[in-house]
Amino acid sequence: MQNSHHFSTRRTKTEEPKPKRQFPFVYVVLGLCFCIFAGSVWFSSYAKKVALQRKPVYETQKTLIQDEIHQLELEEATLTSIARIRRIADELGMIEPTEAARVLKERTHAK
Repeated sequence: MQNSHHFSTRRTKTEEPKPKRQFPFVYVVLGLCFCIFAGSVWFSSYAKKVALQRKPVYETQKTLIQDEIHQLELEEATLTSIARIRRIADELGMIEPTEAARVLKERTHAK
């Protein structure tokens, strides 16, 4: 007769204790992705807020620069106008070249 307190002669595998379950790497990556997403949402909303605050200043500067450009274009048109150039030429005693003078000039430059 066998007693229950006797061990069997058959060898069994010894079960190793399971290691404690570590925090899975996937959750760490997921947490980092969420933090990056939240940071980008915050940054974009902050950047938009700053842009909206500065827009009137930029519009004012843009208008001033455009006005200055138009003023310079008017000044350029005035300075380079044919009437002004003729008036200055008359004041300096210059004369308009005749057709013969133009032909002579072309001949001398062709040589």
